Amino acid sequence: MDVLTTDRLIIGKLIQRIRDEYEEMPGLDLSLEQAARLWALDLETCQHVLARLHDLKFLVRTADGRYRRPSAL
Repeated sequence: MDVLTTDRLIIGKLIQRIRDEYEEMPGLDLSLEQAARLWALDLETCQHVLARLHDLKFLVRTADGRYRRPSAL
């Protein structure tokens, strides 16, 4: 397996893990920094995963930059 494939698998697993956490805790509302600490990720990786979940319309980003489920607004 090449590095690109491995990276995609890791990002896919992170996306699913974070998605699961947001589903388990419907009121979860995190800044990028809080999310990175919670999931022990570097800021760049965390931003990438949260942006992907935002692109998928699973998360929304508030005016102050926090990430939450659309139903939590």
